[in-house]
Amino acid sequence: LIRWLAIMSAIENCLQSQNQQPYIWKKEEGKVVSDKVKILLSALLLHLLLFLHTVSSQGKAVSPAKGGESCPILEGVFVSVMRRIFSQGFHKQLLSEVELMLTTTLLPDKCQLLVEETMPRGAYVDPDEMRDLRFKTGLRSFIPAKVDVEKPEFESEAFRIFIFRTLKVRENLRVTSVQIPVNLRYHKPGPPSSDGSPPMATVKIPNPRLLLACPQEDMVANCSTRKVMAFCDETGTSKCEWINIPYKINVASVEVSIPVGNSEHTSLVVGVTTLVTCGATIYLIITMFRQVKHKVE
Repeated sequence: LIRWLAIMSAIENCLQSQNQQPYIWKKEEGKVVSDKVKILLSALLLHLLLFLHTVSSQGKAVSPAKGGESCPILEGVFVSVMRRIFSQGFHKQLLSEVELMLTTTLLPDKCQLLVEETMPRGAYVDPDEMRDLRFKTGLRSFIPAKVDVEKPEFESEAFRIFIFRTLKVRENLRVTSVQIPVNLRYHKPGPPSSDGSPPMATVKIPNPRLLLACPQEDMVANCSTRKVMAFCDETGTSKCEWINIPYKINVASVEVSIPVGNSEHTSLVVGVTTLVTCGATIYLIITMFRQVKHKVE
């Protein structure tokens, strides 16, 4: 609309500059087209071409972005994520609900979503639990790193987990949800807070990276700037091209507070532990070498 008003204003200024009496057609030696009509027709033709280009850029059939500067197929897709963590103790459940709302863009019915989670040092996902979920719920996942579930937080490293989901079609929505078990590691003791409350440690789980791929749509050709290479499936044997999609989320990161030992009690804990261990050891030695007298009838 703004472009149309600008064109009409330019035509009106041109007409007023040449003649104060507007006219459209006049006959002059058998010719019926004036210079002003030529300007008007040229402007209308230009506007029509711009309009057709705008319409052709919407929907499923899009032309490749010039120089790979934009991603037209994602301009009509709005992605939102809701994340929350629940369950008590050191064993949590992390739930992520993903929704893609289509406005001016059409996606095929069969699209794959890759959720790339990063587990910090203070948390881990047990590969055995994920393997059980594969048979119970069909949750497909791949963990490229070796996870030691016995290590504490200060001896562990962060790692990634790749979760593969098929998007479900609900009218103009594409939805899916991911729920994975997250376990918290033991942390080093810390000093109590200034108000005297017990020391706590905070584990922050960053937001995931969402990757999209549709086998029936060549999305990478139109979104070269968002192309990434990632694992094709849960086997982790090969890598494919995915599109990194932006999204809105309800939290900056998922945070969990867990209690840790009080560093001011180190001397007391070491002394009591040493005393109990030595006493138990002496008792076992005496019991093992003690002679048992048998009664003689």
